[in-house]
Amino acid sequence: LEISFESATFAYHGNVMWHFTQHTIMTRKLTLLTYALTICLTSCGQTKTEIKNQEKHTKINLVDTSIISVFPFDKVQNWIFKDSKPTDLTIGDMQKIESILTKLINDYNPEKEKLFEEINKKNPENKPNKQNFIIDLKRYKRQYVAITNSKGEKEVWVNCFCGAGNTDWKKKLIIVDDGGNCYFTLKINLTRGKYYEFMVNGDA
Repeated sequence: LEISFESATFAYHGNVMWHFTQHTIMTRKLTLLTYALTICLTSCGQTKTEIKNQEKHTKINLVDTSIISVFPFDKVQNWIFKDSKPTDLTIGDMQKIESILTKLINDYNPEKEKLFEEINKKNPENKPNKQNFIIDLKRYKRQYVAITNSKGEKEVWVNCFCGAGNTDWKKKLIIVDDGGNCYFTLKINLTRGKYYEFMVNGDA
């Protein structure tokens, strides 16, 4: 049995009555809602992916791989750190390293520059090289090894050098006993924002 009205069509099947118009409207609403949710989820997924890619790209840009190489900590390297676990360096860590290292060198250089001037004044004929006294960070390559110490604090070993010979410094740590101020190392406690064990190599 089917009964028609201007706004709806009803049908009886046994004791069940179906309202075709309302059923169609509801179906269309559910279809539109599903479509909208699909677009939203796809869009959100793309946004998150774009953000992650952007963060990764930003991180790469902040690490100048032409002068910096980051090495994973190996327990064999216990001469660098003891009772430690490997960790990663974040963008914030890189910025903190740069800030602490720059301040350290700015504090270190004035005394060495004064020493250079004194020696140059006393022995002008020897013509000492100023580069052998002060540290100009633009001359140096760097190697970083990051760890979490037994207290849960993040630290990094910074190895700076202006010469690596034929060694691939991006794959192998550069360890030199002398070489003057062309080689220096330090450790930075990134959690506390302090450096320690700053050592400049002596001359042979």
